[in-house]
Amino acid sequence: MPEPHPNGDLIDERPRRRRRRRAWPWVLGIVGLLIAGLVVAGFMAAKFFEEAMDVRADLEAAQSRLGGVTELVRSGDQAQFDAVASDVLAYTTSADETVQGPLWEYASWVPFVGQNIAAIRSTTEATHLLVRDALPASFTVLGAMQRENIRFEGGGFNLEPFRQALGSLPAVDAAFTEAQRKVSGINRDDLLPIVDDAVGQVIEVIDQAAPVAHTATAVLPTALTMLGEQGPRTYLVIFQNNAEIRATGGAGAAAVYVRADGGHLTLEGQTGSTTFESPGLTGVQHLDLPADTLALYDDEFARFSQNYTKTPNFPTAARMFQAIAAKTGYGVDGVISLDPVVLSDILSVTGGVTVDGIDVNADNALQILLSDTYLRNPGDQAPADAFFAATSATVFQKLVSGDWDLMKMLDVFAAAGDQERLYGWFSREEEEAVARELGIDGAMKADNESTTEVGIFLNDAAVSKLEYYLSTSVAVSCNAADRTVTTSITMTNSVDRDDLTYHILSLRSPSYGGSGTSMLLDVLYFAPPGGTIAGVDPAEGDAADLARTSTEDGRNAQSIAVLLDRGQTRTVTYTSVLPEGPLGPLSVRYSPTVTDTPVTIAASCAELTGP
Repeated sequence: MPEPHPNGDLIDERPRRRRRRRAWPWVLGIVGLLIAGLVVAGFMAAKFFEEAMDVRADLEAAQSRLGGVTELVRSGDQAQFDAVASDVLAYTTSADETVQGPLWEYASWVPFVGQNIAAIRSTTEATHLLVRDALPASFTVLGAMQRENIRFEGGGFNLEPFRQALGSLPAVDAAFTEAQRKVSGINRDDLLPIVDDAVGQVIEVIDQAAPVAHTATAVLPTALTMLGEQGPRTYLVIFQNNAEIRATGGAGAAAVYVRADGGHLTLEGQTGSTTFESPGLTGVQHLDLPADTLALYDDEFARFSQNYTKTPNFPTAARMFQAIAAKTGYGVDGVISLDPVVLSDILSVTGGVTVDGIDVNADNALQILLSDTYLRNPGDQAPADAFFAATSATVFQKLVSGDWDLMKMLDVFAAAGDQERLYGWFSREEEEAVARELGIDGAMKADNESTTEVGIFLNDAAVSKLEYYLSTSVAVSCNAADRTVTTSITMTNSVDRDDLTYHILSLRSPSYGGSGTSMLLDVLYFAPPGGTIAGVDPAEGDAADLARTSTEDGRNAQSIAVLLDRGQTRTVTYTSVLPEGPLGPLSVRYSPTVTDTPVTIAASCAELTGP
C-alpha cells in the first residue's frame, strides 16, 4: 500500500525497492571479483614467497661453497677451484633466473615494499654477474697475492705472478664496474632493516672492491716497471718525524736509499739530516724555486733538508730531496715519504723488531721513536737520530722480506694514504700518474673541478720536538650567501712531564713570551684555487715578524705563528671567498700528528659545493 508522505501526499515506494534489488547483482559481481582477486593475489603471494625462499637458499648455498676458496687459491688447486666455481655459478644462475621472472617485476612496483624487492633483485643480479665474470679470473689474481708466491729470498717480490695477473685483471675490473652499476640506484635509507642487513653487505663489498679492481688494473703495469722490471730504479725513502711537525707530517731527519731491480729490493745506503748537513750541502739551496713560494716560508725552508717538508706541496719537497741527493752521488727516480705512525702500523702486520737491544713493536713504536730516544740522550741529539735511522732501516728490511699478509699490508698503506701519512713522487710522468691514481702524490689541487680543496697546515717554528704532545682537530663551515668558507684548526698542548730534555724543549718560544714547553706553531692556510683570503683570527698571531702572505702554485696562502703553552688549547680560523663558477665537493688537507685528526665539514657547505 502507498504510504503517506509527511506533507500528506502518497508516495509509492515499490519502484525504488525494485531498483535496489536490481543493484544487487552488480554488487555481488564486484564482491566476486574482489574475492577472486584476493584468491589470485594470495596465490601470487604464496608463489612469490616460495621463489624468495628459493633465491635465499641458492645464495646461502653459494656463500657456503665460497668459504673454502681462499685455501684452494693458497694451495694452487686449480681443478678444485674450478669445480667450486662451477657449483657456485649454478646456484647464482638459478637465483638470477628466478628474480628475472614476472612476479619480481610486478612486486618491485608495489607501494612500500617494492623498493625492497627491487633491491634484492639488483643485488642478486650483481652477485651472479660477479660469480660468472670475476670469479674464474680471480684464481690468478688472488694467487699472485699469496706470500709464498711473491717472496724473494733476500728481499723483494717475484714479479712473475703479477705479470700473470695482468691478463685476468681487466675481466675482474669490468665485472665489478657492471655490478656497481646495478646496485648504484639502491637507496638504503628506503629499505626495511632486515632487507638492508642482507643487501647492504653485498653493496659494501662491491663499493669497496670495485675501485680497488679498477685501480689495480690501471696501475699494475706501471707498478711492475717501478719495481725494476725493465731496469733498476733508485728511490729515496724519507721518514718524517711528527715530534717536529711539518706541513706534510714532520722533519725529514732519517732516510734510506732503496734499489729496485727486477723486483729485488735492497738497501743501498742511509742518509738524512746528518748527511745532508755536511759541508757544501747544508745552508745551500739546491733547487730553484719561484720567489712567491720562497716568500711563504722562513729563510731556512729551502736551505736545510729537515725543512723541505714545510711546503704541503709534496712534489716540491720531493724535487728538493732529489736535488740534494744528486750532490751526494745518488740519482733518485722517486721520493717516498712516511711517518712513524705508518711504521707502527707496518709492525702490526710484520711483527716487531729489535734495535740496539730494544724491542720495537706496534704498541710502543711511537713512544720509543718520538719521545724515549730523546729522553735517553739528554745532551746529544745524534744518538736519537741514529736510533731513529736504525729503526727505519730495520723495519724496511722486515718489510721487504715479504713474510707477511699482503692484504693486511695493503690495508695499512691505504689507511696511510687516507690519513695524509704516505706520499710518493716519481720523476717519470707515467709513474707519477700512478701516485695520482693512488691519491698519494701530495700535490695541492690546481682547480675546483673534482674537489674544492682547503688546506690548513702546521710547521714547528720553535726548533723543538714538542709536537709528540700535540693533538688537533679541523672544522669547516660555509656561508652560501657570502660565498665564503671558514676553516678552523684547534690545537692542544698536552705536555705532562717535567723531565723533558734540551732537544725536546723549545729553543725559540721564550723569545716570543713563551717557555721551554710552549709550542710555537706556524699555522699555514691555503685558500681553494681561485679563492681569496678574507681574514684570519687572531689577526697577526703572537709573532708579527713570522706572519707571511704569498702564493704557491697559484694558490693564495697566509700563515701566522701562535704560542701554545703547556696544557693550553687554542683555535686559529681562516675565512676565504670562493671563486665564481661551479665547485666540486669540499675537501680538507691538513698536517698529520701523532694522533688522529678529526675533521668535520658543516652541512652548510653542500649548498655551495655539493655533498
